[in-house]
Amino acid sequence: MPALNFAPSDLPMVSPTLPKAQPTPALMVTPTSPSVATSTLPAPPTAIPTPNPPPQNLNQTPLYWFAPLPPLPTSAGRPFIGSEDFMALFKPEASWKEAESHLQVFKLYGEWVAYQASDAELRQVVQDLQQRRLAVAVEAGPLNATTTCGQGVEGFAGIEEGLRIAQRIKQAGGTLHLIAMDEPYFFGHFYDGPQACHWTDQKIAQEIDKFVQAMRSMFPDVRVGDTEPLSGGAGVAQYQAWVVAFQAVNGYDLDFLHLDVDWSRPDWPQEVQAIQEFGQVRGVPVGLIYTGNWSDANDEAWLSIAGERVKQYELEAAGKLEQVLFQSWHDKPDRALPESDPYTFTGFIRNYFRDKSSLGLRSTGAGANLAYHKLVRFSAALPGNGGDLAVDGNPDTWWSSGSDAPQWIEVDLGAAYNIQSIRLVTSQSPAGLTVHKVRGKGAGVQDAYILLNTFEGITDDTQVLSFMPARPWKGIRYLRIETLDSPSWVAWREIEIIDAGDR
Repeated sequence: MPALNFAPSDLPMVSPTLPKAQPTPALMVTPTSPSVATSTLPAPPTAIPTPNPPPQNLNQTPLYWFAPLPPLPTSAGRPFIGSEDFMALFKPEASWKEAESHLQVFKLYGEWVAYQASDAELRQVVQDLQQRRLAVAVEAGPLNATTTCGQGVEGFAGIEEGLRIAQRIKQAGGTLHLIAMDEPYFFGHFYDGPQACHWTDQKIAQEIDKFVQAMRSMFPDVRVGDTEPLSGGAGVAQYQAWVVAFQAVNGYDLDFLHLDVDWSRPDWPQEVQAIQEFGQVRGVPVGLIYTGNWSDANDEAWLSIAGERVKQYELEAAGKLEQVLFQSWHDKPDRALPESDPYTFTGFIRNYFRDKSSLGLRSTGAGANLAYHKLVRFSAALPGNGGDLAVDGNPDTWWSSGSDAPQWIEVDLGAAYNIQSIRLVTSQSPAGLTVHKVRGKGAGVQDAYILLNTFEGITDDTQVLSFMPARPWKGIRYLRIETLDSPSWVAWREIEIIDAGDR
C-alpha cells in the first residue's frame, strides 16, 4: 500500500461541520522584533516637507496596482518567504517593461518596509519606482491596540509603525503617495476572536483619523484608503454603511475601498458590483484584489485560478472596476519575472492587458487539471454542497455527502486521458484515520474499474493528498474516490486530475 503523501495547508479553512464563514486572511503586521538592523530613525518632523509630485495621474480609471509579496521571515501563520526574485524587479534590466507600462501604483507591505528591508534595499526600490514613474503605496494597519483589545490583531499595527514606515521611505529618498489600510473595519468591528474590540463604526473612524493626520504630517498629499474582506458577516450593506459612517465622522471620504473577496461566496461578483456602484455614487473608487488560492501547488495553479476570477468578473459578469490590484500574500507565485513567461506574476499582468480571455486554467495538455468543471456523480450530497464544488478550482468550497462513510464521488473527464497524478484537498472535521480508494475506468483498462491507489492515514481538514504513479495511467475517463473510513462526514474541497499529455 503506498504511503500517505500529503502537505498540511498553511491556513485553517472552514470545516464542513463548522459552516461559519471565515475572512480571507491577509498579511499580518508584526510590529516587534525587527530582523534587519537599520539606521536610527528621527522623530517625526515638526515642519511639513514638500513631497515629490505623484508620478502618475492617480485619478485615472481604472487605476492598476501591483503588490507581490516580498521575502519575509517565516512564522506560524506564514510558513513561506514570498517571491524569490522580488528585488530583481527593481533592476534597470528587469524584464517587465510591458506589464509595467500598464501600471500606476506599486504597493509595498508595511512589515517589510518597517522592519525587514535594509536601507540599501529600500533605497533601490524607491529609486527604481521613481525611474519607472510608479506611485509608491504601502499596506499598513492604522489602529492602536489598547490594554484590553487589539493586541496581535490584524489592522492594529498602529500609528507608531505607520510613522516608522513613512520615515524609512522618506530617508530612502521617496514619497509615499498612497496608503491602503489593512482591514481596520472588519477586525475592529466584526472580528470575534482573542483580543476582539467590537468597536462601533464611529469609534473606528475616529481612530483612523488620528492615523491619517499623523501620516499627513510627513506626507501631506498622501491618499489613504481602506482594504477590507468581503467575508463572513461583512457584506454589501455593511460596507455601504461603513463608507457613509467614515465620511460622517471625519468630514472627508476614504480615497478608495479595496475588496479582499472570500471566493466561496456564490454571489461575489454581484456583491462587488453593488459595492462598486454605491462607491461611484459616494465618490469612493472601489477596487478588487485578484488572487489565487492559499493551497495552490505551484505558480501556474495560483495564477490560473486568479485568471478564472478575472474572467468571471470582467467577462462573464461584465463588471467594471475603478481600481484593479494584482496582489499576493500567499506562498505563490514564487517568481515575479520574466514577463515573457505566462506563469510568472508579471507574465500574468502582461497577458491580462493583452487578452483577458487567454487567462485561466488549461483544459488539456501536460499539467492541465482535467477535473475542472467536469461532470460529477456522487453517492449523496448535502443541499448546497453539490459535487460541482469539488471541481470548481476553489478549496474554500466543498462537496459534502452529508453522511458518514462509506461514500463516493466520481469525475467524468468526458474522454479517455493519460493521467499523470491526482491531488485531493480534504474537507474533514475532526481529524482522524481515513481510508480512500481511488479507482479508474476507461478504454485503457478495458472499461472496468481498477484500483489505482489507496490513501490511508491520519488526516485533517485542508490537507493535500497527492499521488503520482511511476508511469501515467493510460486511457482513463472516469476517476472515482471511495471513502471507506472517516471520523467525519465524507467531503472533498477539491479534486484535481492532472493530464500527462500524449493522448
